[in-house]
Amino acid sequence: SVHDLEDGLVTGQIDISKLNDDLEHLYQTAIRDYLPDLSEQEAKSALNSLHNLSCWPKEFDRSHRHLAQLKDLTSQLIGRFALYAERATRERYGNGNLTRYQANLIVPREVRIEVAILKSIAGYYIIGAEVSKERYARQEEVIIELVEAVSRLAPASLESFFLQQWQVAESAAAKMRVVIDQVASLTDMGAYALHEKLIGA
Repeated sequence: SVHDLEDGLVTGQIDISKLNDDLEHLYQTAIRDYLPDLSEQEAKSALNSLHNLSCWPKEFDRSHRHLAQLKDLTSQLIGRFALYAERATRERYGNGNLTRYQANLIVPREVRIEVAILKSIAGYYIIGAEVSKERYARQEEVIIELVEAVSRLAPASLESFFLQQWQVAESAAAKMRVVIDQVASLTDMGAYALHEKLIGA
């Protein structure tokens, strides 16, 4: 959610100055998709809490200064959420070793709410936008075609790491899993480039 906010600001899909005006939309997105038991007052308080952070941008014009501030925001939000969860978990389970199955991660409600608001910002302005729906439909098409092409052309289409896994795979399903893992490892640009190479535009 933090990186989605960052990406949305950089691409101009999110206008930081309109968040308060769109709070009702953000709230509806949050309860529909992320936190059904969220109250309107909790949503408002969480947005205010985010706004009051010293690292929260008051404006964003994509200048070098604002891009640097945005990187700082991303870092501080991630650190803040992780720290609150760590503190709450330690309060519950103590300071000893928290090895596998010895504890559950405790995420305070206020953190869950702030994360839900951040997700709803991306959900409302980016994921729910009509242009995004078209892009996601195209991305889904590219991924399906890539999986089919990489599978059909394997092993020649596999990168060395995945080729090794494919060679030791003991079933068709295991080999398909390797193909899917390779496609899943691609960035958006990497997926489009490989799609063009294997299939064409």
